[in-house]
Amino acid sequence: MTKIIKNPWIKLLVTLSLIFSIFLILRLLKIDFSRVSEEEFRNWVKSLGAWGPIIYIIVYILRPLILFPAGVLSAAAGIIWGAGFGFLYLQIAANISSTVEFLLARSFARELVEKYLKGKLVNLDAKLARHGFLTVLLIRLIPNVAWDIQNLSLGLTKVKFRDYFPATLIGIMPGSFAFVFFGSSLLKVLFNPENFWLIIAAALFFAAVYYIQKYIRKINPGEKK
Repeated sequence: MTKIIKNPWIKLLVTLSLIFSIFLILRLLKIDFSRVSEEEFRNWVKSLGAWGPIIYIIVYILRPLILFPAGVLSAAAGIIWGAGFGFLYLQIAANISSTVEFLLARSFARELVEKYLKGKLVNLDAKLARHGFLTVLLIRLIPNVAWDIQNLSLGLTKVKFRDYFPATLIGIMPGSFAFVFFGSSLLKVLFNPENFWLIIAAALFFAAVYYIQKYIRKINPGEKK
């Protein structure tokens, strides 16, 4: 049972189910998005100016404090700004968030997280000392551990920040785009249910990301738990 709960794809399924639930609740409450066009919604978003992205980034950074699912906020970027700018703002928010958690862990939390990982940190330390960039990149591409735990645990290792940051920046790109594409597709369905095929396309994209990660895990057996 514990293995099932820790499975990141089960967590992803829960996140997507939560988003779908919100969609269904809005429909059951008969909140009619057809009265507002997608263009009007986009104009409203533009009217927020720079404050929109700034508030989003701040909320994303503070998200771990209230244990709010990262996946929901990631999809929200696609809903609010579409796949293009949504991806950009999510990348900025996620990388700042991961950097903050990394530095906090490196400065204050070694004992706490080491206890949680139960000795696994020693093995990871040895690997990161030899191949910092590649190891972090694979950890990001193969999400065997929850996002926040990744950031904290990596902050406790010997990995250099110059390896950690670019590997994180590149490694989270596929997952980030999958979430914003899903969010953007969900918005189009809200405004026009005939666009439901976009949700199917987003689901197929998630599946593609999953099988790519599964393949990487297969050719890198050392990354398995």
